[in-house]
Amino acid sequence: MKDPYTSKVTFYKSGNEEKSDTEGQIVEVLDLASDERGLSLIPQRTRALCKNEIHELITTDEVDAGPNKTVDRVNYIGFLEVTRGGVVAVGDLLFINDREIGKIVGFDETHFPNHYNILLFSDVRISGHEAGFQLGDKVRIGSRS
Repeated sequence: MKDPYTSKVTFYKSGNEEKSDTEGQIVEVLDLASDERGLSLIPQRTRALCKNEIHELITTDEVDAGPNKTVDRVNYIGFLEVTRGGVVAVGDLLFINDREIGKIVGFDETHFPNHYNILLFSDVRISGHEAGFQLGDKVRIGSRS
């Protein structure tokens, strides 16, 4: 069985797919950073996140971060528990308490099936603790503001 993305038999035509937002809440706030993390982003541009799953949110300021790339400079926001499942994609925006945090640039499976590392591009690398996030803060992931 071949993967349609790595074999290039599937491609995005317009980027105008319609989908509902994925929602959740912060269940752990982190205060970590690394300049040598070595996260390997998978080639797939989408992941389905199911209700009650927990995934890690990580930011980077590396402008070339994306699928099939390695990312070193990261800050850790925290862990998200999904309260409304959905499909998240590279290019989607992530908000915490209606504050835009960054744009999804890819997914790392280092700890899968326990959780995905969801990588976000952000101009400012800041940890969840430094940003003042708290347990229960609302998270929304979608293709629009």
